[in-house]
Amino acid sequence: MVRINLLPVREIKRRAQAKQQLTLFALGMLCFLSLLGIVGFMQSSKASQLQQEVTKINQEKQRYTKILNDIKKLEQDRALFEKRIGIIDKLKAESSLTVHILDEVANNTPTKRMWLSSLSQSGNTLSISGMALDNRTIAQYMERLEKSPYIRSVNLANSSLQAFAGRNLKSFSLSCAIGVPTGNKTAEKN
Repeated sequence: MVRINLLPVREIKRRAQAKQQLTLFALGMLCFLSLLGIVGFMQSSKASQLQQEVTKINQEKQRYTKILNDIKKLEQDRALFEKRIGIIDKLKAESSLTVHILDEVANNTPTKRMWLSSLSQSGNTLSISGMALDNRTIAQYMERLEKSPYIRSVNLANSSLQAFAGRNLKSFSLSCAIGVPTGNKTAEKN
């Protein structure tokens, strides 16, 4: 005898297997979506944290920018003050130049062999006129003046014979370049 099973066992097994596969697929999708949600939340949290750091860094940058601007302004002020101090020092040195020039001329003039009739200063030029006993006295006077740290060069403008008090004397004119010593001549003098 032949037995026929009228119950659809294969069909029930296939449906159960399909249900199981569908459940596994849904569970896998749910795990995948939850994993994506967790990763997205972490990325969002990290992006928010980085945005806060960027904001904080920009605030620090603004604070440091103000400090850097203050430093630049102070450096400009310092340069301006140094320039002003340099001008003041130059003026101090040049203000005493005339006094030093007169002192040098007076100290180097031989009193018994020469006398000066005029002395004038115009800018960095000194003009000296006078009378001497002879040409040698004039030459020695020019050499003495050139050794001065305040007198840079001495040139004989003219020299002529002139009668004075019954004697023939040498009348002369000198032109001198003057200036504040640079350091070399003052070191030699001291």
